[in-house]
Amino acid sequence: MTLSRLILPALAATFMATASFAADSPSAPPPRGGYMGGQMDFLTPEERMMLFTQMRSDTVGMTDDQRRAFRDQQRAKFASMTNADKQKFAAGLKAKWDALSPGQQDQIKQQMADFRASHPMPPGGGQ
Repeated sequence: MTLSRLILPALAATFMATASFAADSPSAPPPRGGYMGGQMDFLTPEERMMLFTQMRSDTVGMTDDQRRAFRDQQRAKFASMTNADKQKFAAGLKAKWDALSPGQQDQIKQQMADFRASHPMPPGGGQ
């Protein structure tokens, strides 16, 4: 056998093994973001649920275009908030959440779980 007949298969096996290890290695974590490009990351899950409930009631009679404009307005509002504004806003949502009965809280949690099940997030957190 010639030397090339021994080296080429060994070299090919090495490249394939390296490629399989690279495919198995963990990738970087997905970018943060999710809803509203990560602008709601300062809220706890309960505060976020309260916000979504509140926003849903605010937009119940709106057309799709009005809803889009409302969401754009909310994005701009959250983007311009200072840390103090965010803390005050979160405290208000927490107070509203805490004022709900446990049954109401469970109902909202179930609605959110149902929504998430019917609207799966794409890979990368929706970005």
